[in-house]
Amino acid sequence: MVVGNITNTHHSFGELLKWVMLAFDLEFRDRDKVELYRDLMDFLRTQYHQGKRVTLIIDEAQNLSMEALEELRMLSNINVDKEQMLQIILVGQPELRDVLRRPELHQLAQRVSVDYYLDTMSPKEIFEYIRHRVTIAGGDENLFDIEAVKGIYEASKGVPRLTNTICDTALVYGYAEQAKTIGPGIIKEVVRDKNEGLILPLQNDSAPPFLHFESQPAHISIG
Repeated sequence: MVVGNITNTHHSFGELLKWVMLAFDLEFRDRDKVELYRDLMDFLRTQYHQGKRVTLIIDEAQNLSMEALEELRMLSNINVDKEQMLQIILVGQPELRDVLRRPELHQLAQRVSVDYYLDTMSPKEIFEYIRHRVTIAGGDENLFDIEAVKGIYEASKGVPRLTNTICDTALVYGYAEQAKTIGPGIIKEVVRDKNEGLILPLQNDSAPPFLHFESQPAHISIG
């Protein structure tokens, strides 16, 4: 596998093809579009004949301009002997689905072979997710007690990014207090302070019932 990653997808980030070249460490300076396309094709043919699959991952793809998305559609036509030389993966916020549903992007949407929507995490998934990340980092899987995890779920509503923010801040608070475990009191402090800052949309109202996990092991499957 040869993987290129584009993370800067602001509307004014410039020509997509140059960012594609940069993602694969290919020269793009002082070259026009024809030369860039030729060099990219040469690169893809070389990788193809070496038996390598080339994958381009574009993060925050909902920010791509219409011009960039049309250019992306053209790149999706690249093939040799009916074999696709370039696999493109778009990753984005829910707005990406709305973008791809626009009538002018109908041809691009038709080229989507696989799509997957990652919903918010359930209480059980939040529990397993936190334990997994703590364990991978070399910590005690019970660092966040069950009541703390319950508070995290109620505040984040299962949104992974908010869950990460709460947990990271809670670890800082816990370190400052020299706490051996993160309990519900620390989580309440974090949520209160974040809400007072009016930056993160954390919830402190009622949430769906939290499941009881004390007697259940966590199972993580990574594909």
